[in-house]
Amino acid sequence: MDIDDTNVEALSAEEPTALAHAQTDAAAPDVERVPWLGFFLGDDVYGLPLGQLREVARLNGVRRIPGAPARVAGLVNLRGEIVCALDARAMLGLAPQQPAAGAFFVAFRGFPDPLGVIVDSITDIYAIDPDEIEPPLEAWTAERAALFVGVARVKEGVIGLLDLHRMIGVTS
Repeated sequence: MDIDDTNVEALSAEEPTALAHAQTDAAAPDVERVPWLGFFLGDDVYGLPLGQLREVARLNGVRRIPGAPARVAGLVNLRGEIVCALDARAMLGLAPQQPAAGAFFVAFRGFPDPLGVIVDSITDIYAIDPDEIEPPLEAWTAERAALFVGVARVKEGVIGLLDLHRMIGVTS
């Protein structure tokens, strides 16, 4: 679990009773946190449920498929296996952009066909308390918000937590 330095500084600056209270809370049973893989698309942070991911690899190339929907970026060769690469930007209604040289491919597990998604970069793995997940942002369209479990606060800001099955269902 990451420790946020700002919280440590704020706690050490408070009265001794606050420190004693924090130590009592630390002795309480841990809440079952769920791991999420954080990634960037532009300046925004999104998350995929770690338990539904098979592999994360540098993107080495995408072979376009003529006539494929915009949400399908193409095919990726992942260690000899041909995997359908989805375009996360198109799926989330973001402006199209060619994958950067340092882009990543995140392969999913639990689907009948090999699937994955192209992301700009990987940020971290976050252990998120399910009780701290808030509803999707009101500024998002209903279509976009439907792809999310919700949002949570992490060190990079607000992370949009994607519902992988809803996201994939949109491409079917």
